[in-house]
Amino acid sequence: MSEYLAAPPEPSQQAALVELFLDGSLTPFATYHPPAVFSLDTRTLEDGPHTLQIRATDTLGKVGRRSIAFTVQNGPGITLTGLREGSLVGGTVEVAVNAFGGEEPFDPHRAESLATVPVWVWVMCSLVVLWAAWYAIEFFPTPQQFANTATYAANPAALAAQPAPAGANAPPAFSGKGSAGGFDYAASGATVFTANCASCHGAGGTGVPGVFPPLVNDPVVTAKDPAQHVTILLKGLQGKAIGGKPYSGQMPSFPQLSDADIAAVIDHERTSWGNQAPIVTPDAVKQARGH
Repeated sequence: MSEYLAAPPEPSQQAALVELFLDGSLTPFATYHPPAVFSLDTRTLEDGPHTLQIRATDTLGKVGRRSIAFTVQNGPGITLTGLREGSLVGGTVEVAVNAFGGEEPFDPHRAESLATVPVWVWVMCSLVVLWAAWYAIEFFPTPQQFANTATYAANPAALAAQPAPAGANAPPAFSGKGSAGGFDYAASGATVFTANCASCHGAGGTGVPGVFPPLVNDPVVTAKDPAQHVTILLKGLQGKAIGGKPYSGQMPSFPQLSDADIAAVIDHERTSWGNQAPIVTPDAVKQARGH
């Protein structure tokens, strides 16, 4: 067990491997069968920049690599007043040094800055105060009897109080590509799918063999009753064989998406790539969510 790991993940029987390296080391400090979760104990690392390298090898021997740069700061933060990077100095220079650890009790005397407030800060504060005073005088709420005069016609407060023009509150136009029961799923379904689903199931819904199932002709996606489809989006799924084929990838849940977004992406999947199945509305998602 590496000194960087807080606890080992559960072993997997998959053949693919993920190896973890730190700071250019040629020897991995951990090796897993994906998917894996590990805890990196940064207390064993020196403060400063580090790099985590990840090397993944699939069942065919193909290798993928990724590097993540990060900075460790476990030690006390250090402030320095009186000397700047690259300064040209002479004679005696007074330098004030302060350091605070994250676990130290707060000390207001030590936290107080030893340097005077720079002039540019006072200038910026003065400008903000002057602008706020001008805005308050220029755009204070205008009495209704003067709202249409030339003097106050540009006052945004007066404009906001006026009735909205005819048609301003009209409902948005439908995309014309796919709607049902007043719900225009085609307006956002493809966008929600691209942002949340395409990275696993593919832009064309073909999936990844052995990892993520295809959505084309999937029995859940093409079922007449969309209830299971809605439940999977809300609660996720893992370890279920589809069409007699096992898939190692985990389907996450998406409770953070709105009822309209979940309905839109479900309808996009049920009407794309040759799929032709009944669609749902946000009300059905809301009912399945239980509120």
